[in-house]
Amino acid sequence: MLTHLTMAVVMDFGNEKISNRLIVSGLIWGLAFRLLGEGSAGLVHFLVNISIPVILLFLLFQMRVLGAGDIKLFSVAGAFLTTRQLLYLIPVAFVAAAVIGMVKLVYRIKTTGYQFGTITLIHFSTAILTGYLIVVWGCAIA
Repeated sequence: MLTHLTMAVVMDFGNEKISNRLIVSGLIWGLAFRLLGEGSAGLVHFLVNISIPVILLFLLFQMRVLGAGDIKLFSVAGAFLTTRQLLYLIPVAFVAAAVIGMVKLVYRIKTTGYQFGTITLIHFSTAILTGYLIVVWGCAIA
Protein backbone atom coordinates (compact mmCIF):
# COMPACT_ATOMS: atom_id res chain seq x y z
CA MET A 1 0.00 0.00 0.00
CA LEU A 2 2.76 2.41 0.92
CA THR A 3 4.48 1.67 -2.38
CA HIS A 4 1.34 2.44 -4.38
CA LEU A 5 0.77 5.70 -2.53
CA THR A 6 4.39 6.77 -2.99
CA MET A 7 4.28 5.95 -6.70
CA ALA A 8 1.04 7.95 -6.99
CA VAL A 9 2.72 10.99 -5.41
CA VAL A 10 5.64 10.71 -7.84
CA MET A 11 3.24 10.43 -10.79
CA ASP A 12 1.13 13.32 -9.51
CA PHE A 13 4.15 15.60 -9.27
CA GLY A 14 5.56 14.34 -12.58
CA ASN A 15 2.59 14.75 -14.91
CA GLU A 16 -0.24 15.84 -12.59
CA LYS A 17 -2.12 12.59 -13.16
CA ILE A 18 -2.28 9.27 -11.38
CA SER A 19 -2.09 6.37 -13.80
CA ASN A 20 -5.12 4.11 -14.04
CA ARG A 21 -2.68 1.20 -14.28
CA LEU A 22 -1.40 2.06 -10.83
CA ILE A 23 -4.97 2.32 -9.53
CA VAL A 24 -5.99 -1.04 -11.04
CA SER A 25 -2.81 -2.65 -9.72
CA GLY A 26 -3.58 -1.33 -6.23
CA LEU A 27 -7.15 -2.57 -6.40
CA ILE A 28 -6.02 -6.03 -7.51
CA TRP A 29 -3.48 -6.23 -4.68
CA GLY A 30 -6.07 -4.96 -2.22
CA LEU A 31 -8.58 -7.57 -3.34
CA ALA A 32 -5.97 -10.32 -3.09
CA PHE A 33 -5.02 -9.08 0.39
CA ARG A 34 -8.68 -9.15 1.47
CA LEU A 35 -9.39 -12.58 0.01
CA LEU A 36 -6.28 -14.12 1.57
CA GLY A 37 -6.94 -12.55 4.95
CA GLU A 38 -10.71 -12.80 5.21
CA GLY A 39 -11.83 -15.36 2.66
CA SER A 40 -15.04 -14.71 0.76
CA ALA A 41 -16.14 -12.10 3.35
CA GLY A 42 -13.17 -10.07 2.17
CA LEU A 43 -14.90 -9.49 -1.16
CA VAL A 44 -17.78 -7.71 0.60
CA HIS A 45 -15.41 -5.59 2.70
CA PHE A 46 -13.39 -4.78 -0.43
CA LEU A 47 -16.48 -3.64 -2.38
CA VAL A 48 -17.79 -1.56 0.51
CA ASN A 49 -14.45 0.12 1.18
CA ILE A 50 -13.69 1.02 -2.43
CA SER A 51 -17.20 2.47 -2.78
CA ILE A 52 -17.11 4.70 0.30
CA PRO A 53 -14.71 7.33 -1.15
CA VAL A 54 -16.66 7.50 -4.41
CA ILE A 55 -19.94 8.06 -2.56
CA LEU A 56 -18.56 10.53 0.01
CA LEU A 57 -16.33 12.55 -2.31
CA PHE A 58 -18.27 12.63 -5.59
CA LEU A 59 -19.70 16.09 -4.88
CA LEU A 60 -16.19 17.45 -4.29
CA PHE A 61 -15.17 15.99 -7.64
CA GLN A 62 -18.13 17.72 -9.29
CA MET A 63 -17.07 21.02 -7.71
CA ARG A 64 -13.51 20.42 -8.99
CA VAL A 65 -12.07 20.37 -5.48
CA LEU A 66 -10.67 16.87 -6.03
CA GLY A 67 -9.57 15.07 -9.15
CA ALA A 68 -10.83 11.66 -10.16
CA GLY A 69 -7.38 10.18 -9.50
CA ASP A 70 -7.51 11.40 -5.91
CA ILE A 71 -10.85 9.69 -5.31
CA LYS A 72 -9.59 6.51 -6.97
CA LEU A 73 -6.49 6.67 -4.75
CA PHE A 74 -8.74 6.86 -1.68
CA SER A 75 -10.50 3.75 -3.04
CA VAL A 76 -7.17 1.96 -3.34
CA ALA A 77 -6.44 2.86 0.28
CA GLY A 78 -9.87 1.53 1.20
CA ALA A 79 -9.01 -1.77 -0.44
CA PHE A 80 -6.28 -2.27 2.14
CA LEU A 81 -7.64 -0.52 5.22
CA THR A 82 -10.47 -1.34 7.56
CA THR A 83 -13.61 0.74 7.16
CA ARG A 84 -12.81 2.56 10.39
CA GLN A 85 -9.29 3.40 9.22
CA LEU A 86 -10.65 4.61 5.88
CA LEU A 87 -13.18 6.85 7.60
CA TYR A 88 -10.34 8.32 9.66
CA LEU A 89 -8.08 8.66 6.62
CA ILE A 90 -10.44 10.88 4.64
CA PRO A 91 -10.71 13.77 7.15
CA VAL A 92 -7.06 13.42 8.20
CA ALA A 93 -6.02 13.75 4.54
CA PHE A 94 -8.14 16.91 4.22
CA VAL A 95 -6.48 18.39 7.31
CA ALA A 96 -3.08 17.47 5.88
CA ALA A 97 -4.08 19.12 2.59
CA ALA A 98 -5.11 22.28 4.46
CA VAL A 99 -1.75 22.40 6.24
CA ILE A 100 0.14 21.79 2.98
CA GLY A 101 -1.92 24.49 1.27
CA MET A 102 -1.29 27.01 4.06
CA VAL A 103 2.44 26.33 4.04
CA LYS A 104 2.52 26.73 0.28
CA LEU A 105 0.49 29.94 0.47
CA VAL A 106 2.69 31.45 3.20
CA TYR A 107 5.78 30.52 1.21
CA ARG A 108 4.36 32.17 -1.90
CA ILE A 109 3.46 35.34 0.02
CA LYS A 110 6.92 35.50 1.61
CA THR A 111 8.75 34.99 -1.69
CA THR A 112 6.64 36.84 -4.26
CA GLY A 113 4.24 38.92 -2.19
CA TYR A 114 0.48 38.70 -2.06
CA GLN A 115 -1.21 38.59 -5.43
CA PHE A 116 -4.99 38.89 -5.40
CA GLY A 117 -6.80 36.25 -7.42
CA THR A 118 -4.01 33.67 -7.58
CA ILE A 119 -4.85 30.04 -6.97
CA THR A 120 -2.73 27.76 -4.82
CA LEU A 121 -3.03 24.19 -6.07
CA ILE A 122 -1.70 21.19 -4.21
CA HIS A 123 -1.08 17.61 -5.20
CA PHE A 124 -3.71 15.88 -3.07
CA SER A 125 -1.94 12.53 -3.36
CA THR A 126 0.63 13.97 -0.93
CA ALA A 127 -2.14 14.63 1.58
CA ILE A 128 -3.49 11.10 1.13
CA LEU A 129 -0.02 9.64 1.74
CA THR A 130 0.43 11.87 4.80
CA GLY A 131 -3.00 10.88 6.10
CA TYR A 132 -2.20 7.21 5.57
CA LEU A 133 1.04 7.52 7.53
CA ILE A 134 -0.77 9.30 10.37
CA VAL A 135 -3.74 6.90 10.52
CA VAL A 136 -1.81 3.65 10.13
CA TRP A 137 1.51 4.42 11.78
CA GLY A 138 0.99 7.63 13.71
CA CYS A 139 -1.60 6.53 16.19
CA ALA A 140 -3.25 3.33 17.34
CA ILE A 141 -6.84 3.07 16.20
CA ALA A 142 -8.61 0.24 17.94
